[in-house]
Amino acid sequence: MTGKKVACFDSALAPAALWRLFVAFVLNTKRLLLAGLIAATAAGCFKAAELPPQVTYTEIQASGNAAKPPTCDITVLRHDPLTEYRKVGIIEAEGSVYASEQDVMPAVKRKACESGADAVIILTSKSQTTENMVGYYVDAVAIVYGKNPNIPISPHISH
Repeated sequence: MTGKKVACFDSALAPAALWRLFVAFVLNTKRLLLAGLIAATAAGCFKAAELPPQVTYTEIQASGNAAKPPTCDITVLRHDPLTEYRKVGIIEAEGSVYASEQDVMPAVKRKACESGADAVIILTSKSQTTENMVGYYVDAVAIVYGKNPNIPISPHISH
């Protein structure tokens, strides 16, 4: 060696320096754990929003049409059409508590396309909280325009 002194901790200061390193480590670890907890919580919230809507279809009568592709361009109405039509099915859809109409409607339209319907009349579309459900609810009727001569008309069928 050339006679240079190497700096080292004074024995009285060494425990204080080690304590500061330990505290810094614990604080950084707490920050990382807190950040991880926040990220996990946020991911859980986003996961709930991503749950697909639950849709049920109840057939009133056969549509007389073949099923259409699930992505068909079906008309969505907010009132009865001015032309003659038949109700062929009831569609009910429920979305998660974070869902909106725009989240639930694609599932309603998909189900209507699968039934062979020409259009959907929205009867109810709202966010609701009941004892059985918390979330977004859509009640709709799948319709087919015109009469189908192959399906007998009975008193309970709307025209």
